[in-house]
Amino acid sequence: MRDIEWEQSLYRHQHDMIVRLDKFRKRDKSLTLTKDESMAIEHAFQLLVASMLDLASYVLKHHYHVDISSRDEVFAQLVSHNDVTLQQAEQMRFLITLRDKVLHDYLSENFDMLEDAMSLRRYSLVETLTQEWLAQLDNNLK
Repeated sequence: MRDIEWEQSLYRHQHDMIVRLDKFRKRDKSLTLTKDESMAIEHAFQLLVASMLDLASYVLKHHYHVDISSRDEVFAQLVSHNDVTLQQAEQMRFLITLRDKVLHDYLSENFDMLEDAMSLRRYSLVETLTQEWLAQLDNNLK
């Protein structure tokens, strides 16, 4: 059974993360970020990508009745069900890979890669996919 309240809450949360990332992207580049600011941006990015994967898993469960046991399976299932275009799949793969680098290699300096992704606004794909997937679930109710 769908949890509309969770869906709406997730969408609002994603929107908040995108607003934070947009604010970072539009900042005055001559100003140096503090370590706390860098960490906040990394965290917002990680949460945004994780929420995309969680929603994708939720959609696969409620639309296709496919149970996903890990986030690693989500991407493959989306591609196999043609729920993302080839271009979206490439962008998703980039976001997931970057998230994993930031998450698991936190002692390294991956912020330059994250900043490049921000300048291209690649994270906007998350909001697009969320809208498409929620519409898909709504169509199931009709």
